[in-house]
Amino acid sequence: MSEVRSNIERVKSILVHSVERAKPLLKDLHPSDLADILEEITPESRMILFKMLPVETASDAISEMDEDSNPEELLLSISPQRAAKIIEELDPDDAADLLAQLPRSDLRLIMERLGDEEEKVIQSLMTYDEDSAGGLMNPDVLAIPEDWTKRQAMEEVIRISEEMEDFYAIYVVDDENRLQGVVPLKRLIRARPHTRIGELLAENLVTVFVEMDQEEVAQTILKYNLAAVPVVDTENHLLGRITFDDIMDVLQEESTEDILKIAGVSEDEDLDGGWVAAVRSRLPWLLINLCTASTAGFVISRFSNAIDQLVLIASFMPIVAGVAGNGATQALAVTIRRIATEGIVPKQYVSVVVKELAVGLTNGILLGLVVGLVAWWLGGNPLLGLVVLAAMIGNLLVAGFAGSAIPLFLQRLGVDPAVASSILMTAFTDILGYTLLLGLASLILGLT
Repeated sequence: MSEVRSNIERVKSILVHSVERAKPLLKDLHPSDLADILEEITPESRMILFKMLPVETASDAISEMDEDSNPEELLLSISPQRAAKIIEELDPDDAADLLAQLPRSDLRLIMERLGDEEEKVIQSLMTYDEDSAGGLMNPDVLAIPEDWTKRQAMEEVIRISEEMEDFYAIYVVDDENRLQGVVPLKRLIRARPHTRIGELLAENLVTVFVEMDQEEVAQTILKYNLAAVPVVDTENHLLGRITFDDIMDVLQEESTEDILKIAGVSEDEDLDGGWVAAVRSRLPWLLINLCTASTAGFVISRFSNAIDQLVLIASFMPIVAGVAGNGATQALAVTIRRIATEGIVPKQYVSVVVKELAVGLTNGILLGLVVGLVAWWLGGNPLLGLVVLAAMIGNLLVAGFAGSAIPLFLQRLGVDPAVASSILMTAFTDILGYTLLLGLASLILGLT
């Protein structure tokens, strides 16, 4: 890995002085490495380098570029004729994703130069939502009738292998292109020459509907350990396939989206964008957080007399609130992960919340005993230790409840649970943490 990175850095350093001098080094680079170089060099050098690349190499590289680096701009830097040739080298799903980012006028100029078949396929793919199975699928499939023999199927495999880069199974269809089943390549190879394809179908057929969300598609492929999954419409017509490498991109996209949302950052924020866009994206969530923090401050002000009488109480406030905040974050992360990867149905809600309450109670007792003993030792008063113990237990119970119940409640309302959960969760643990600690101190220690 270090050697590969060293070669990339070497090419980049040469590109700073002369794009022409770097050209001989490019032929040995993997398309992903070439894509990294295109993303990291200056826009001017990127366009010069892209124009120098052979059509096939340019196609491989642009398909590997990150969407945030705006690879479509490279197509706009070359002639529509050359852009069309590069598009024809791409898989149809990658071509549709790339062309969808172009202005309508430029899109028309390129589409006019594509072959009739390529244009028809790409236009049909662009009608699907980009986050759906239809937006992910590659319409190039290896499909044969079920009454063919193994010998006929092998001849078709040899023929289609010259046109398709990768395929992992053979799809069996009827006369109206309705999917009948799947034949794994291994089973086909081991069969006798005159065996009918219909006799080789895999026992369990897993499909995804063309309108299914990409996250559900990813869950399906992961659940059944599939290399590829067929895409069908409502009448079971075979429309295309989605392979595991497409799903890797989806998983990265979805995990990044959830991480940003949990942190209170909009998914629309460009990770490489400027500070103005970042402020616009993050400020609304910080304003909400300001309101919740102000509420916590109001709670503290209501118990100012108790704090004045026993200053030691104030030193335990950030401990009780902070530990509970971390506990709530743990519960939140686990719950959102379960929602994203497995799905949680309403009948499971109670068990999910009860589990997190049990975890919170156990952790609260164990940690509360430790902190309570410290409070007793520092203050010389066992009742102070009892107050801290009770506050820690109570707030970790609240943390377990908030971290599990809030995302489930938001899911039930049809709201993405990753969006607002962290803000609401912080409000719960801070406000109730301070209320428990200071309220119990006032009640048990007789502070007013």
